[in-house]
Amino acid sequence: MTEYWFKPKRHGYGATPSHWKGWLVTIAFTAVVSGLSLVILLSLTEETRTVGLIAWTLAVAAAVWAFMEFVKKKTDGPWLWRFNGKSYRSILLGDRDE
Repeated sequence: MTEYWFKPKRHGYGATPSHWKGWLVTIAFTAVVSGLSLVILLSLTEETRTVGLIAWTLAVAAAVWAFMEFVKKKTDGPWLWRFNGKSYRSILLGDRDE
């Protein structure tokens, strides 16, 4: 049995932590990315600024993508655009089952 750390958002797209492990991994991810970003961006010089900014942008994008994939695997249900707990698809098509 899989233990879910996140639940689908009631409004919008994505997931939100629903377990202490989900909160812990979210806070840790935010702290690590912020801390490393601060160190990297402050260490750039005039000669390394352009290449450094491009590398930093790609690294942060890759980290966010990997974190999102992890969160999707630990979410209890699919990620859908939702309003008031219902998917936009069911609202637009008039489905009453969801």
